[in-house]
Amino acid sequence: MWWVMLLLATTPAMAQRPFCDFGSALGALRDADAAMAAPVQGLVEGRERAGRAAELLDGAGATLIGCGCPDAAARASEATRLAEEARLGASAAGIGAAFVQARMRIGWTQQALGTRGCR
Repeated sequence: MWWVMLLLATTPAMAQRPFCDFGSALGALRDADAAMAAPVQGLVEGRERAGRAAELLDGAGATLIGCGCPDAAARASEATRLAEEARLGASAAGIGAAFVQARMRIGWTQQALGTRGCR
């Protein structure tokens, strides 16, 4: 009978993944989307917002990997790449176009996490 207690005590700990803060990943995706939502007013301002969004998305991707969500992490990585490209943008219009594409990837990630969960 003692082995049942041992099994019950260790199973939840084994099921939990270290470094998994799923809520913070969702928050970072939401914050990155918000950072890229407004129209780009100028080159410097757009680059700054792109840098902030790239940092948030990179953190979200790392967290999703730690949570065992490789598909969601891959989508977040695509959005990170687009935000990084926007950080180096040559025009406000180009940065805005990269923001649209990155926000689309963020939306796909959020939708997939909402419908299929973490995979």
